[in-house]
Amino acid sequence: EFDVVKVLEEALLLRDYDMKVSSINLEREIQSGVPAVSGDPHQVEQVFLNIINNALDAMMDDGAPEDAERKLLVRVRADVNLVSIEFQDSGPGLKEPHRIFEPFYTTKSIGKGTGLGLSICYGIVKEHGGEIAARNAEGGGAVIEVRLPSAGHAVTPEEITTSVQKRESALHGTILLVEDEEAVLEFERDVLAGAGAEVSTLTSFDEAKSAFEHRSFDAVIINGKMPGAGSVQQSHAWFAEHSPALARHLLFTFSSLAEPEVRSFLEQNHVPFLVKPFEVGDLIANARRLLVKTQAAGAGS
Repeated sequence: EFDVVKVLEEALLLRDYDMKVSSINLEREIQSGVPAVSGDPHQVEQVFLNIINNALDAMMDDGAPEDAERKLLVRVRADVNLVSIEFQDSGPGLKEPHRIFEPFYTTKSIGKGTGLGLSICYGIVKEHGGEIAARNAEGGGAVIEVRLPSAGHAVTPEEITTSVQKRESALHGTILLVEDEEAVLEFERDVLAGAGAEVSTLTSFDEAKSAFEHRSFDAVIINGKMPGAGSVQQSHAWFAEHSPALARHLLFTFSSLAEPEVRSFLEQNHVPFLVKPFEVGDLIANARRLLVKTQAAGAGS
């Protein structure tokens, strides 16, 4: 259990200086006697910090005059079962509030952000049994609300079963990510590491080939159109020649639907692939299948 208000204040303190130099007014409406919350305070702090960062970015990039009033309002309300934490900014608002938690969706201009942070926040909040939602405020600006069950909330048998299933379905093993798109690389790394895998990342196929000389991996997830890797068929052939066992534990990702001949090759060789943008659950499920195959092969050897 932890004090969610204390965690919130710690996240706000990390951006206190930036708010002051940017003339952003911070207002608080915090109910007294807020109950404790169960879970990982560090993960929840990351959720709060990410939301705060997005709010500050939105206000500074809103196109309004520099002397325009900018405000971040933080509300905390609670009852016996639920704690609600709201972040309301005075920025331009959200064009598509229902989409902002999708992986790879971003409202920021090129070079200003990846759009990955809120999808990670969504996963963390869900893991804590909570909800996260976005809407536009009536007077302008965006509102992000995080709802977390209080520690005193009675846990149902279904919740206990789900918790056990999550522990049993955690990822165990080493995964190498080979991806030249930084945003995608960060997203995949955060998701897989958050699910329990040991993750290494490389940004070129040549680096990947060198890496196999120094250590072994249980699975590889690679961009299907990685510069320097040639075609998917050539990439697969390299793994088949230099690491036959690992060739059976590959997952290719594509930024658009693969060509028919590529899909046919992958399907004939039973090599899984994902097309971006894909769901967090799809990435974890595919990684789990690769790692389970590796563990099964190891047990049978």
